[in-house]
Formats: sequence, structure tokens, C-alpha cells
Amino acid sequence: MNLDPILFCGHCHGPTLHIFVERRPQPRVPGELAYVDCIYACDACGAVRPWGNEPREETAYGRRLTDADLAHAVDVHGMRRQRCPACRGLGFDCSECDGEGRIWRFATTEPCGPKCPMAAFEPPVSE
Repeated sequence: MNLDPILFCGHCHGPTLHIFVERRPQPRVPGELAYVDCIYACDACGAVRPWGNEPREETAYGRRLTDADLAHAVDVHGMRRQRCPACRGLGFDCSECDGEGRIWRFATTEPCGPKCPMAAFEPPVSE
């Protein structure tokens, strides 16, 4: 992926260097796969714009979720990101969130059927 492309800037009205800034989750409806927009900023004027997207990659309990598993976990099991209660979202040297500042919370972790992808996940046990 080219992180510093020359793009046409809508603010400068010319081709300028654009620097990659962040990935922003796209809104999704239940059942659709999750994607993120790649956000770039014009090096000349600072105007930001999305350019391209990619599948959203997430991990839960140390395992990477496939696109379908992520959609299933969010839609069926109520998987949501939440600020880490142990470090209060700071993520500094926190073993609870591995330094991210955010943890996954599920409405239910019980498998919803024999082929449920959640059956393979074992949430960490609090000591």
C-alpha cells in the first residue's frame, strides 16, 4: 500500500503529496463485512480526505477474527470496544488491555450453535 501518494487536493485544486493519517471505521449495517477508510492529509494545506478502504482487522483474546467472524461477533454476540477499566484507557504498561487502552466486551460469549465461531474463543479468566 502506498502511504504517501500524490493525490488531487480538493482544497488546493492541484496534485499534492498526501500523508497517511489514520484508518476510520465505516458505518455498517448488520450482516455486512466491516471496512475502514484510509484517511490522508494534504502536505501543502492540511486538508483531510478519505482515499481507498480495506477490510477491518480485529483481534479478540489474542486471536485474529476473519471478516465473517467479526461481523458475527458484533451482530449476534454484541461485541463492542470499551475503555479498559484497569488503566482507564491510558494503556500504559497495562496487562489487561496489552497497552491498547481498549478491551472487547461481549453481551454474551455463549456459542449460538454448533458452528458458532465464538465456540473457539476462551475469554481470559480474572485472577
